[in-house]
Amino acid sequence: MLEFFAAAPPLLWLTLVILFAVLEGVTVALTSVWFAVGALAALLLSFVVRSLWIQALVFAVVSLVFLLLIRPIAARMMQPHGKVPTNADRLLGRRGVVTETVD
Repeated sequence: MLEFFAAAPPLLWLTLVILFAVLEGVTVALTSVWFAVGALAALLLSFVVRSLWIQALVFAVVSLVFLLLIRPIAARMMQPHGKVPTNADRLLGRRGVVTETVD
């Protein structure tokens, strides 16, 4: 199977883009998406540069740069600012009357 991907590097990178994108969709941890970006960069490069080593190096560098530089910014933007109130917050500290038997 590795020989197949070595013969057709764009298929390897396309497979990795899809794999990392699906993995990010399942985990939602803002980790796999940066590897998907790196694989996309390697996929685009594979149409111009034939060397699998250079493609792998671009994949690693782009993934690492995005993971270390962009992830903290994206994680900060995805955090809710302060506490998000709900309907139940209005009832905190108030008295209630039990109208049915509680088991």
